Amino acid sequence: PTYAVITARSYHQGTVNAVLLDGSVRSISENIDLSIWRGIGTRAGGEVLGEF
Repeated sequence: PTYAVITARSYHQGTVNAVLLDGSVRSISENIDLSIWRGIGTRAGGEVLGEF
């Protein structure tokens, strides 16, 4: 099974590129807190993420 949906992974060492719904692309640390990573990927989940 793949765990890509629950962890931040990439072939880029130390970071993963994420495309956000506003069209921006951000480099995010592969060590991001799992609750924040999951919050980024949910739709209308109501999570308050702050800065990441």
